[in-house]
Amino acid sequence: MSPAPGRHGDATAPAHGDAPAQAPASTIKINNRALHKYDRMPAGKQTAIWQADPGADGNRLAYVHVPHDAPKRGRTARPPFTVTGPNGELLCSVQPAGGGVYDVYGGDGAALGRITRSSGRLLPWPRRVRWTVQAGGAPVGQSLTGTVGTGKGWTAMVLLSPLYFVAWAIMAAQGLVLLLIGEKDEAKKEAAWELEPPSRTQWRAAGDPEVAIDYRIGGVYRLASPRLDQRLAYAQAVLHVWDRG
Repeated sequence: MSPAPGRHGDATAPAHGDAPAQAPASTIKINNRALHKYDRMPAGKQTAIWQADPGADGNRLAYVHVPHDAPKRGRTARPPFTVTGPNGELLCSVQPAGGGVYDVYGGDGAALGRITRSSGRLLPWPRRVRWTVQAGGAPVGQSLTGTVGTGKGWTAMVLLSPLYFVAWAIMAAQGLVLLLIGEKDEAKKEAAWELEPPSRTQWRAAGDPEVAIDYRIGGVYRLASPRLDQRLAYAQAVLHVWDRG
């Protein structure tokens, strides 16, 4: 029987044990709200990695464990975490190496690869956030790179941002009125409205049209390349979705 889901899409992780052979999922889903609140999560409640393929939605494939006492250092230095299988077996561990770099190790301690987050910037020229997955032993040219947001998406956001600020001002004014008349909960809802930046991300090797990992929205990732180690894909998806929201 599958463990009962907890709040925020998390679930109670099972005790350690031997897992049966399991075919890799082509689509997974991760809820990032529990990741942002890892230091306040009840004991035993972990972020789950769900299978999101048609007909199998809701099947838990793995669990993400983050130490409650791990300090929060921002997007370029997430705390160390481990990923375990459905029966508690260790799949991989992720250790921050500084500067947005994370080393990924298998359950036996062997190095699986490295994941790097390159921060975005505006000057001297705009650059979007970029993720790179480098499998252990693979040539640098075979690393997978994913840039957050498409060029068209960011262009549309820039063009629509004036309308957003007008709408935000109206919502803020409505929230203030609700707060003055004592409707605190409704005022919070009005104030919480925000514009989400483009998040579409596709990881592929340089010069290769094949997409290895495809993220669109809602914490859903399509794992399209059988050559990519599933454990590296899980680690990258966790780090990427941690940035969202």
